[in-house]
Amino acid sequence: MDGVYVQDEEQRLCLIAQSYSICENSISVLSNLRTGHSHIFFGKSCDALGLGQSNTIQTIDSVWEVEIYNRIHPDDWKKRCLQELFFFRKMSSSHSKEMFSWYLENTIRMRGKDDKYHYWKHRIFYFTGDGQQGISYSLCLYNLTSENCGVAYLTNTMTGERKSIQIDETQILSNREKTILQMIQSGTSSKMIADKLEISKHTVDRHRQNIIAKLRVNNTTEACHKAKRLGIIDFIE
Repeated sequence: MDGVYVQDEEQRLCLIAQSYSICENSISVLSNLRTGHSHIFFGKSCDALGLGQSNTIQTIDSVWEVEIYNRIHPDDWKKRCLQELFFFRKMSSSHSKEMFSWYLENTIRMRGKDDKYHYWKHRIFYFTGDGQQGISYSLCLYNLTSENCGVAYLTNTMTGERKSIQIDETQILSNREKTILQMIQSGTSSKMIADKLEISKHTVDRHRQNIIAKLRVNNTTEACHKAKRLGIIDFIE
């Protein structure tokens, strides 16, 4: 989040998101990862969730669409989040523009206004900004579906190649990062962590920044909370 804001670029992507919501009756969420805000475009399927109003737009000061997330079944929220973190890291670690031809697709259960869970197809696309390196925008699409594919896929829009992915919590952080985050959760300072692990405080601080980046959070407090929900570290009473 370097704060770079290109209005014309964002407006162009907003038109794309809005087009999806109209053509597919989907809920489309365009997030600017550099400035930390999102635009939610409500297609007609939003009525099934009891969220928003058809053909309207909502702008929020967050890249997390909380009202939508709260409708996702807890087990599916965990799988979706782990898959997205894996996809984000894979995209971020590549310097090839061709990586942006890939998107992630999975199926999740979401609680509707009838208080029952229904299957929704979820897709996520990432975009780079003009003249920028790395990921600048994300586009999430939510569509009602009648079936649960049970598998997450990475699909290449240029070649048609499709890869199934199986991700678990052990693949997000290294063992050393998990150890350090567990110690942070217990209230251990960076200096004490460095002394116990016999490494420099600079190395501990670098691990802290890597953890924050990998979990896509703003600080280690959020990192601990998210890691506990995902089962990456243990709860401490």
